[in-house]
Amino acid sequence: MKFGIWLDFRNPAGWRRPWTDVYEETLSLATDAETLGFESVWLSEHHLTNDGYLPSLFPALAAIAARTSRVRLGTAMVLAGLTHPLRLAEDAAVTDLLSGGRLELGIAPGYREKEFEALGFDRARRGARTEETVEILRRAWTGEPFSYAGKHFALDDVTVTPVPQSPPSVWIGGGSEAAARRAGRHGLRFLPDLGTPPEILDLYRRTLAEHGHDPAAFGLTAIVTPGVYVCEDAEEGWQEIREHYWYLLNKFQEWFGNPGLPSVDDLPRELFLVGPPDVVAEGIRDRIKPLGDVERVIFFGRAPGLPADRARRSLELFSEHVLPQFA
Repeated sequence: MKFGIWLDFRNPAGWRRPWTDVYEETLSLATDAETLGFESVWLSEHHLTNDGYLPSLFPALAAIAARTSRVRLGTAMVLAGLTHPLRLAEDAAVTDLLSGGRLELGIAPGYREKEFEALGFDRARRGARTEETVEILRRAWTGEPFSYAGKHFALDDVTVTPVPQSPPSVWIGGGSEAAARRAGRHGLRFLPDLGTPPEILDLYRRTLAEHGHDPAAFGLTAIVTPGVYVCEDAEEGWQEIREHYWYLLNKFQEWFGNPGLPSVDDLPRELFLVGPPDVVAEGIRDRIKPLGDVERVIFFGRAPGLPADRARRSLELFSEHVLPQFA
């Protein structure tokens, strides 16, 4: 089992600090992840938020690449519904070259209405645009001239250079039947959303087989919890982290148009893994068991606004006491 940490560079108003400090601390955590034995670091994209949720993944990945040598560098996810596939192919190729071939490219259509409205994209077409993006990426990374005629993109005799060191693994993100079918049909890896039911994963594996791909060759990367916080004492740890998880959960609820939790006391503690290493390890085992072949688990390495020293201590305890249990 491999483990990766997920970072978003957020700087919420309630814990606002100089942006340069937040970026330096987050880059340091990414560097520490490699030293501590984590296999990968993942960044995710959003736009026009009041907490600075990372809008530009590839510059940040390149910065992490410059400070590391082994750790895989992933996007979870690039919002394909909000970008042109040729720009995505170019940015991914450059980042892959700068990192020595360590890029894992996760893409998803996106969902937050405000982003589509402000950036001038049709939200209703995001799935079809993602579908065509997959096809264009594969042709672009050959480095050969090609043309493409789709419903949303028309390309005439274009050539993309440079090309990646080798074509990056492409992951399809989401928790819907459409996402599972898209990944299976194209023979791509699937990174399901938190809480994706097992039947969606079964659909993904069936679709792989129906299109001539061996499901056994496609292990999952799974987000089994939005947050892991390893500490010596579960109650003390929960008091340290709960305000940050309350913010995290309420922000996602806001983006989906749902009412947030009125009080931190309403936070569903069981959603998160907070406690000593053995408790966290057992929680991970319980959550991956229904999912089948999981090759990698990723989780937020730093909750929004959490002091960097506390995030680092949690990762150190995870490295020392949890990782060996899954070696």
